[in-house]
Amino acid sequence: FQPKEDLLKSVKFTGKYNPDLMTEIHNFSVVGEHIAGSNKFDVIHAHDWLTFPAGILARKITGKPLVVHVHATDFDRSGGNANPDVYKIEKAGMEAADKIITVSDHTRNIVRQKYGIDTSKIVTVHNGVEPFNVSTNKNNCQNKKVRTVTFLGRITLQKGPRYFVEVAQKVLEKMDNVQFVMAGSGDMLNPMLDLVNQSKLSDKFLFHL
Repeated sequence: FQPKEDLLKSVKFTGKYNPDLMTEIHNFSVVGEHIAGSNKFDVIHAHDWLTFPAGILARKITGKPLVVHVHATDFDRSGGNANPDVYKIEKAGMEAADKIITVSDHTRNIVRQKYGIDTSKIVTVHNGVEPFNVSTNKNNCQNKKVRTVTFLGRITLQKGPRYFVEVAQKVLEKMDNVQFVMAGSGDMLNPMLDLVNQSKLSDKFLFHL
């Protein structure tokens, strides 16, 4: 048995994605447990599986309600073949949670169907932004001949970049005065470059890396 203070001192937590991600997650949970036990607060809010172990420990030692925020599950990230270790952590976090926030009804259904979680503690809160007023020249906006549609994010499977290209093709069949911009990077960048070329959309696509 190792005292908590000694355990904390032995932890090397970087806060970065390391090759040994599971160890980093464990170390974060140790740090999170220490922070939770040393401060006063009303609720614990953990985002996705990387922070679920820390949230579980914080709830255990404080008794405070745990809210887990599910932005995606490993079924989304993997294309349907969830990593067993990640799945185990996700399920443990969801079961320990007093409330689960999902970013869509689709994700809510996955949490219910794939993880066996009672829907009574799941609520959907869609991602969004607070609206604000921007001073623009309406005439310039109305007279703009070319419209721009932008994909901004990681170019990887769960973000759906292929759908963006497919939709662009359908839009351009109806109207020609549209330009599409894909801004970001990821493991599907080169496949998307190839898909745009194969679809003969190169003159309508810009990639910002």
